[in-house]
Parts: sequence; structure tokens; C-alpha cells
Amino acid sequence: MKKAEHTAWILAVILLFQPFAVLAAESGAHPVQEQTEAPPDEKAKARDREDHADPESDSNKRRFFRDFWQDEKRLWSSPFRASSKDLLVWGGLLALTGVLIHNDEAIYRDIKEFQAEHEWADKATPFLSDMAQGYPFALAGAIWVTGALTRNDHAKETGYLALQAMLHSFVVVQVVKHLTGRARPSAFGGEDRWAGPAGFFKRYEEGKWSHYDAMFSGHTITLWSLATVLAHQYRKSVVVPVLAYSLATLGGLATITDDLHWISDVVVGAAIGYAISRFVIRRRSKNFQIAPVIHRDGVGIGVRILF
Repeated sequence: MKKAEHTAWILAVILLFQPFAVLAAESGAHPVQEQTEAPPDEKAKARDREDHADPESDSNKRRFFRDFWQDEKRLWSSPFRASSKDLLVWGGLLALTGVLIHNDEAIYRDIKEFQAEHEWADKATPFLSDMAQGYPFALAGAIWVTGALTRNDHAKETGYLALQAMLHSFVVVQVVKHLTGRARPSAFGGEDRWAGPAGFFKRYEEGKWSHYDAMFSGHTITLWSLATVLAHQYRKSVVVPVLAYSLATLGGLATITDDLHWISDVVVGAAIGYAISRFVIRRRSKNFQIAPVIHRDGVGIGVRILF
């Protein structure tokens, strides 16, 4: 497949199956208080009760999977609610992705040359690249358990949001990996190849399990999903946001020196991981509140976001 052809192909896949750059402008994203004069219809009431039920009324397990399913539906239907601002952001990400894909091989060679000339980069690669191998989920789970044991609601919420965001990211990245079938840099000696949807089957051929799942980086989307939640939940700290995003960035870059991903895989993974986490935060954080509003002219729904 020629370079121009597979660049167009991957952009089409991203456009169709990654609506998440749009999510930053979901209806709950704006720090304003809104009121509607007319009461919502019965369907809207039902959706509101379903989406924002009291978490104490259900078991933690039921709440977790209920929230996950509701947000999955919301994620995949988000393109149908895109505004002009969303499309502008989305178009910028697509353009950047196209440029990076076109230059991936050259950038990969430059990074490998840098790695060969700097021993520290080579030694740090295994540690940084392996950070996403289960550790983010373990950390999020540990934060939640710590919060539960110490009755720290903020810690419980942090672990909960992180687990939700990373699970959504896992679903997204697996769908895209199977659809694009992009070969890892290590598969063909630094040559960029694409199998398209046929890569779904190539992945399961003997000895080729990890050959065709480069686009996009699962390591990076996981690390950025976790980092975004931590940075938000502990935004009053100077250290936590800087440390979280720094480690997520280094972990993503290490997948290039470890011959697992191209630079475009890393950039797209970071952007999507960030967007998904912001979506989950806006949907599920206690800072986002919906409540009935009663005033002299009627009743309505009030939306409040606390920063």
C-alpha cells in the first residue's frame, strides 16, 4: 500500500472510530450554570435518573458497570453531537496525525540514532516502556482501596475515575488496533506497513501476535488516561500534575525507543487518553452536579460545575 493511500486510510479510520477529540466540548464541559424553564420530558427524566443515580443506592460493582456502559454509549455517539468548535479541534488532530504518519519512518530513525548515541536512553527504555504493563490499573485500584479503608471519598473517587477512564481507553485502542493493522517498527526493520482490517486476522497468525497492533499506542493511552485523572484530582498540588504528565510522556516516548510504536501512535494515544479522561471526569466527578431548580416562574434543571 502506498504511503499516500495508507495515510488516507488511517485518517478515515480515526475519523470514524475515534470521536473522542470531540468530547472536550460535551454539554457538561462549560463552567457555567444553566437553567431550563420547561420541565424535561419523561424520557429525559429517566435518562437523568439513570445517569446520575445516587451512588450509595447501588452496590459499588453495579454502579461501576452501569456507569461504564452508559459512558460507552455516550462516547461512541459523541460525533453526532459535535459542534463547530469540536470539529475544528478534531480537524487539527487529524492534520497533525497525517503529517506525523507521513514522517514516521524518518522520525523513528532519528530517535534510534539518538538512543544509540546516549546510553542512558537505552537503559531507561525498558523501565519506562513497562510502566503501562498493568501498573496503572494496580495504582488506580490501590488508590481506591486506600480511600475505602480510610474513608477518604476523594481517594475513592480518584481511583474510580482512573479505572473507568483506562477501561474506556482499552476498548477504544483495541477496536482501532484491529481495524488499522499497522505493523510495529520492529516487525519489518523500521519499515512502515499497514494491513488494514485484514490485520485483525494477521494478528492471530502464529508468531505474529504483536506485529500488527501499533496504531495507536496502548501504553500511551493508558498512561495519559491515568495522568489526566491524577492531575485533575490533585490539581492544587504542584508536584502531582507535573510528575503524572512527565511520566506519561516519557513512557510514551519509550515505546518508540523500544521499537513498539511510531511517533504518530504515541501522539494520538496521548490525545485520546486525555480526552477520554476529561469526558469521564465531567460525567462522573462529584464536582459535576445536576439538581432540580424551583423559582417563581416555574421549575427546571440546574447544571453546576465546580472548579
